[in-house]
Amino acid sequence: MNKVVSSIILSLLILGKVFGQVTSELPKNSMQVFFGSSFHGTDNVLGVAFLAEYSHYFHKKLNYTAFAGTTIHDGIADVRYWNSDGQVVDGTVNFTTAGLQAGVAIGYSFYRSTRHHVQGSLGIFLRYQTTSNPDILVFSTTYPYMGIDYRAHSVAFGGVAAISYDYTFNNNAFIGAKTWLQYDSNDDALNIFSFVVGKRF
Repeated sequence: MNKVVSSIILSLLILGKVFGQVTSELPKNSMQVFFGSSFHGTDNVLGVAFLAEYSHYFHKKLNYTAFAGTTIHDGIADVRYWNSDGQVVDGTVNFTTAGLQAGVAIGYSFYRSTRHHVQGSLGIFLRYQTTSNPDILVFSTTYPYMGIDYRAHSVAFGGVAAISYDYTFNNNAFIGAKTWLQYDSNDDALNIFSFVVGKRF
């Protein structure tokens, strides 16, 4: 019985040592780019997102990340109203919302091997946004019939949560997918789903 227990303990120690060696030999740095769809929950419109990211592992399961990128969305605010002559006026507003942002994050690897990598991360960012989407529409029965008030430019601070998976090839290049949810002090919520291409070194 003692021999069996000793054998199990020895096997676990050997496996732990081997796994530790494999993890420690994994590249600690990576550069990656993301391109995908973005849903702007505040404006309720779809768009695209492009981001670049640098990551460095300071622990076998923890890394810090610096990222920067842009999003752009466009949509239509369908507005119809009656003027003083009782005629229906089409006041539809076509708008575009675009933003630049940069931030940092801390990531935790749920699983990390030479081939597969599953990670979650939390971060903060600063975002500059410009939009032609009106916050307020003002109507009048006299000319001009409609007035528009909107925040054309804004700077906001926010938080982001993300989860990703990637597969690494023999040359340390990798592909994967990442989903990203963010909210900022301008009350803008974005949900991004992107494809990932990168290189470990």
